[in-house]
Amino acid sequence: MLHELPEEDYDITVLLLEKKGGLYQELPQHVIVQEMKDFPHIGRQLSYNPKEKIKAHLSKRRYKQSLFLFVLHSYMKVTKDRRILFKNVFKKVPILEEKYDVAVAYAGPMDIITYYIANRVKAKEKYQWIHFDVKEIGFDHRFARRMYRLFNRIFVVSNTAANHLKEKLPTLSHKIDTQTNDIPALTITQLAEKEDVFPASSIIRIVTVARIMNEKGPDIAVKTLYELRKLGYNIQWHWVGEGQWISHIKEMIQEFELEDSFILEGSKSNPYPYIRQSDIYVQPSRHEGYCLTIAEARALKKPIVSTATAGAKEQIKHGETGLISEINEPELLRNIIKLIKNPDLRTKISEALQEENNKNSIPFHSKEWSAHYYSSSKKEALFNKMEKEKQCNKGSIYS
Repeated sequence: MLHELPEEDYDITVLLLEKKGGLYQELPQHVIVQEMKDFPHIGRQLSYNPKEKIKAHLSKRRYKQSLFLFVLHSYMKVTKDRRILFKNVFKKVPILEEKYDVAVAYAGPMDIITYYIANRVKAKEKYQWIHFDVKEIGFDHRFARRMYRLFNRIFVVSNTAANHLKEKLPTLSHKIDTQTNDIPALTITQLAEKEDVFPASSIIRIVTVARIMNEKGPDIAVKTLYELRKLGYNIQWHWVGEGQWISHIKEMIQEFELEDSFILEGSKSNPYPYIRQSDIYVQPSRHEGYCLTIAEARALKKPIVSTATAGAKEQIKHGETGLISEINEPELLRNIIKLIKNPDLRTKISEALQEENNKNSIPFHSKEWSAHYYSSSKKEALFNKMEKEKQCNKGSIYS
């Protein structure tokens, strides 16, 4: 998204909780990058155990602090309103001096970022971005209802996830809209051709690109591969990504004796050659908001098997551009075997994805993209103003 916003039209500042990450080096050079210096302190202040904290204060005879925490958490328990805790924690965090045209709480739902953008950043318009299906994750709808009303728009990455958010926050339905994660298909295709990661072989190669976490279903993948190997299929499953569940998954791989066939490739800055050289791309997630990696596999015209998550059902036409499975090993197994046994179906799916790509091959136009973030009543006035001021002004975005 940052690469698609033209440098000549926008001054962009990106605030990171920490200056690190797999794609940190990919940030465009013209983007101003800042770090939330207060994040470690804020994180600690919001994640403590109240009972243990109160006991600790009492043991050190800090009676005022223990009484304050007791009253604070008693109030929150009665009112079910966590904002007073955030207000207390953020009271020493300064408000940014600069004023922006747009401020975006981009990594959502994440309460720290939402509160910071809502209360510590000055902007003409503020947007909340939701990347997950709130029906499938821990989501404090009371906190969200009180905080999201401070935002002009709330963008969700799929229609299904947007509808689920509307069910949780019906009074804010008028602010909620869908904005799918667009991908640069041409760039992905070029990156995919940069190298060959697999030697020529008769082995059937399945690839998944995802974090190694419960929500992404790596345990489902291991169990499915075990069944495939039991049935005699010569398969290697390559998982590209890292995550908190890696020790658990390594233990599972050893337990099922799949060390030579379930390959943990680690995190890759360019995972696209793995997808390009796969025979089948599989996404075994338990839940997804939109799932960019499915979109990337579609761009590379790979036969896809995905579990029936919100984002997958919007991207894949079952039997035409991929196969959708229930979220369990037997169903996933059946669909993978269906593709293995039927090379004509794999070809048909790849051709359908090629046709889909051809239909959507209009160049990405940043002004049209930007217009989506403003209500339709403002679009014409906004762009007339932008055209007049283009030579002397830039819009400023803070995320």
